[in-house]
Amino acid sequence: MTDVNVAAGGFTTELFSKKINISLNDHGKYTDIVNRKYEGEIKNQGDRVYFYTLDNLTVKDYAPNATGFDGIEYENPTGDKQALVVDQAKYISFLVDDIREVQSNIELVDQYTKKIAVSGSQIKDRYIHGLAVANAGTKRHADAALQLTKDNVWAEVCALYATLGRKNALINGVDYAGKRPALVITPEIEGLVKQCSQFFANNFGADVLRKGMIGTLGGFDVFVDTNIKTDKSGTGSAATYSQTMVALTSDAITYAEQITKTETLRDIRQFGDYVRCLMVYGGTVANPDCVVTSKVTMSGLNLAA
Repeated sequence: MTDVNVAAGGFTTELFSKKINISLNDHGKYTDIVNRKYEGEIKNQGDRVYFYTLDNLTVKDYAPNATGFDGIEYENPTGDKQALVVDQAKYISFLVDDIREVQSNIELVDQYTKKIAVSGSQIKDRYIHGLAVANAGTKRHADAALQLTKDNVWAEVCALYATLGRKNALINGVDYAGKRPALVITPEIEGLVKQCSQFFANNFGADVLRKGMIGTLGGFDVFVDTNIKTDKSGTGSAATYSQTMVALTSDAITYAEQITKTETLRDIRQFGDYVRCLMVYGGTVANPDCVVTSKVTMSGLNLAA
């Protein structure tokens, strides 16, 4: 049997608390907004699901006795074929040391599983946000960003809502699934929103707070997302920061994900287990007219680029 040299860093000299310090993480919201209707058909990376968006049919006059009427004409609707491809793959792996786990009595695997979920949500959220920004049917202020203030944020939110309505993305104020449209903003834009007189913060309870919905504004459920990219230009007090607000309905983006592999392997060199997890996911903007973006700038934020 090999002796453990305590002075050289053996395990008996270390003490691990049963309490775990909180770690701060970015939080995303898109996976609570997008639709996942085809997720059950996705199994492995590279899988794809084809679906169709139906054509509109033409309503025609029926006048059998009129001059020039040649009888009923039939259309041949084919629909717009689209593909949802699961082509994104990420993994997380770590080592669980037997001695430290036993001594500290911390359920490390469980805790790290939660950390995997948080880390995975950040990656997925940035991916979905990128899809929305790149493929939005309407991109407001794309060429010259709007200088956003507490005095004009309400008007801009109303313009986003009106655009969704004009694009037929809303029916009586809700989408085709009966849900209110979502407005995804950053904490900095949230600060301006809360200063405008039209903001109404609702007490929705702990579950909604965990999902990041801060209330309603201009017909939207408002979500705060810390994953949205911030672009900086200029330096010092002259620096400005641009971000993109996204307004969308649940019909806009179709998304699917799977945790395809979760494995443990025994370490042959020491007493411990390797844990690894593979996540695959993919999405597509199925209805571009159900997404509207607004590029805005703000000053005086003192954020890192």
